[in-house]
Amino acid sequence: MEKFFSLSAQKQVQVINAALQCFGKHGYDKASINDIAVAAHISKASVFQYFGSKKQLYGYLLGYAGKIITDSFQQSAFGEDSDLFDRVLASSLTEAEILKKNPYISQFITNAWAETAAEISDTLVAFREETSKLRSDLILKKNDAVKFKNTNDAETVFQILMLMAEGYAARCRSEEITEYDLLVEEFQKMIAAIRRNFYKEEYLL
Repeated sequence: MEKFFSLSAQKQVQVINAALQCFGKHGYDKASINDIAVAAHISKASVFQYFGSKKQLYGYLLGYAGKIITDSFQQSAFGEDSDLFDRVLASSLTEAEILKKNPYISQFITNAWAETAAEISDTLVAFREETSKLRSDLILKKNDAVKFKNTNDAETVFQILMLMAEGYAARCRSEEITEYDLLVEEFQKMIAAIRRNFYKEEYLL
């Protein structure tokens, strides 16, 4: 990929956005290198020179999109002393905001989580596992269980919260700006309700 990185930053972004848009709109199998080349205003041969293959290009985009999202999280907001439910809410809102500001990445990531193309199954498995582990390591802390009425519920509730968070993030990506605040308020109410039902009384103050 040396030839790609030798391009100007503006040209690199142009090529990346074209590829993100094509894969996000059509999926892996239906998106063609020719479509990407046309959208990026370069030749089809140049795409292969830059990335080697369609699969390698897709893998690069997964890493590119994932890095933008993870680098945007404020690590200080997820410290050991913060609350599990607050961390889930903060991470979800951060992700939704990032993806709203990067529509090409948003569409690509949404498609990637639903992608089933056999050629990139290994790449997708690695991406999903890495993403899930990162979020788990970032949010679930060793001292969280002590706050629960039943300490064994901590991991199960965490998994429930993650499913909820992904669902709301997907809705935030697809809804109009005018609906965003309503979705956030709804998600906050759901988080608060779960906390009230599972936490010990002293941790609800």
